[in-house]
Amino acid sequence: MKLHRILAVVRRHLYDMRRNLDRVNDSFFWPILDVLIWGLFTVYLSDRLEQGFTFVNFLLGAIILWGVFYSFQRDLAMGFLEELWSRNLINLFSTPLTIWEYISGLLLVNLLKTAFGFFVAATIAGLLYHFNVFSLSVYFLPFVLILFVFSLSIGFLITGFIFRYTTRVQTVAWSFAGVLQPLSCVMYPLSTLPMWLQRVAWFFPTTHVFEAMRQLLAGGGFSMEHFWWGLLLSVGYLTLSIVFFKIIFEITRARGLLAKLA
Repeated sequence: MKLHRILAVVRRHLYDMRRNLDRVNDSFFWPILDVLIWGLFTVYLSDRLEQGFTFVNFLLGAIILWGVFYSFQRDLAMGFLEELWSRNLINLFSTPLTIWEYISGLLLVNLLKTAFGFFVAATIAGLLYHFNVFSLSVYFLPFVLILFVFSLSIGFLITGFIFRYTTRVQTVAWSFAGVLQPLSCVMYPLSTLPMWLQRVAWFFPTTHVFEAMRQLLAGGGFSMEHFWWGLLLSVGYLTLSIVFFKIIFEITRARGLLAKLA
């Protein structure tokens, strides 16, 4: 792998963001809007239920962390879809650029975008709702890492399906995370689910992240159990998704389907 080719992919997408307001909108506008809308909603519920800012913190923390997960998972697949929509894929792979260099460039630029979106959302939450996520950053960062690894595995999975079935399945790029959200217990504790669904939800790293976040904000300290479960599951899913993506890419290349994708 060559660093200059990876950085070339980063520059290509940064140049696109300068002229494509949709990409800026996806990265920054929606995280800000989520914090504003759901922040007001949680303040309302907090006043109605007379539970103070603890309840607000639970939901604001969940919104910010889910935004990190959703943005990164979506943008990995969307970066590849943009190459299909612009008919640029064959131009990329007619150069010495390898698929792993291309993906590394996508990961780097999406990581920068997600980090900036997280910073903006967290700053607004602090200014408007007095929720300081930065004061908990030492405890939050390990779980942000888990979300990053798991979102990466979903990104590989979705991109593999797009390689195989082209734009016919493009909607999964921005809708797949919505399927996971109810089972991830983002806005409510795991105990809310029926017992049989709790057993299913336990195998999602996101469930462990949000359970641990609620425990931390409630003063229960850092949960090593949820951390290790979340980390092992996310690494396991990432390994499987990379193997799946590699197999699909090799099949696509061997059958000459890359030219048809372009």
